[in-house]
Amino acid sequence: MSEAIVDVGNPKIGQRLDRLENINCPEGHGPMVRCSDEDQRHVWYETCEICNGVFLDAGEFTDLKFKTLLDWVRGLFR
Repeated sequence: MSEAIVDVGNPKIGQRLDRLENINCPEGHGPMVRCSDEDQRHVWYETCEICNGVFLDAGEFTDLKFKTLLDWVRGLFR
């Protein structure tokens, strides 16, 4: 149920934000580094190398939490 509390943004807006490449750390540490999840490579998120904070666009936390059949099949072909 954590996704209901944490992942509250609009997924359509999250998809638009996913196209942004220069996201700064909200704590003021400068640009964040773009990463992808090892198991679900279609999920991109940003991390801060200073404070280890993570920025997830709307829908990404839920996507990471629940691995789908398609994610499993994609893993077979890596």
